[in-house]
Amino acid sequence: MKKLLKPASIAFYFLFAIVFFFFGMYLAKVTGAAKDQGLAGGAIVFGWGVLFGGIAFIASFFIVRYAVHKWIVRLNWLLLMIVAISYGLIHYNYLEREKEKEKSEQEFDPPPTTPVPTAITQPKAMAMLNKAEITTKSSIMQLTNKETMGMGFFSPNYYENPVLYFYGNMTSGKSLIEHAPYDSITFKRNKYNQFEIATAPPWLVVNYAKLDYDLFYFKVKSVSRETLEVVVNEINNQTAYIDRRVGNFNYWPDFLLGLHSVEFIPESKEKVKVKPLNQAGENNTQYQFMRPLKIQGDWMHVGLWNHDFKDVGSGWIQWKRDGRLLILYNMLS
Repeated sequence: MKKLLKPASIAFYFLFAIVFFFFGMYLAKVTGAAKDQGLAGGAIVFGWGVLFGGIAFIASFFIVRYAVHKWIVRLNWLLLMIVAISYGLIHYNYLEREKEKEKSEQEFDPPPTTPVPTAITQPKAMAMLNKAEITTKSSIMQLTNKETMGMGFFSPNYYENPVLYFYGNMTSGKSLIEHAPYDSITFKRNKYNQFEIATAPPWLVVNYAKLDYDLFYFKVKSVSRETLEVVVNEINNQTAYIDRRVGNFNYWPDFLLGLHSVEFIPESKEKVKVKPLNQAGENNTQYQFMRPLKIQGDWMHVGLWNHDFKDVGSGWIQWKRDGRLLILYNMLS
């Protein structure tokens, strides 16, 4: 019994289990036990390690009981060397993966070759636009200018990409990584763990910004395989190019179908129709809100709600005509 409790014996139990823990994970990887298992792959590999380590831990008591003590001491040194080498290899592979990850990120998100803008929290131009949009409706400015309707909206994914780079004119035949950004906007978390603008160009006036509700939209003017041309100043229609992979782009139909509700422009003569035709009869149902249900060309099938948000019917409205928006859209309730 004393032999089982000697320091060298106790060290052997744990070293023997650790070595076979590494061996079990290595065997799982070699045999492909976790292949094509998705997120469960890591758990399977770890499970194999625990299984082999547990069996080895139990077996180590029998080995100590019947082996000569001096051989246990020698085995401890051998096992310690194996553990050190295994840890070194695992750490080296981890560092290599991190280098590859960093290299990949740099290829798709090249650092700017010009200085980023001076830190400006909430650029003045954008702050003015937001104050004018106390309600969550789209601005009247975009409705009175046919040229600014665009193709849809882009929302940056600042959770994974806290920096959004702006590029100038694209050279035909060259990829995005061959161009240098000329400016950027950066995002950060505040003390309430909400995102806010950290730095931005003074000329930036986005279409819609309400970060406390996770809403931040650029209007998209043109689309290519790698880039989107977005309106970065809604006042003068200034545009810039961005990497389309760093956020979500929705064409108008997808954007509208994700809204809470829409309504006609004040003093509009548009009416709810029973069919998607200009000559169709009017739907005279009394309603308070219109919820987008389906888009069919220039027409939108809407659900009609009363003031309690209860369904009272449905109908069709013409949401655009000749490239001009005929409705106001509500981001929130």
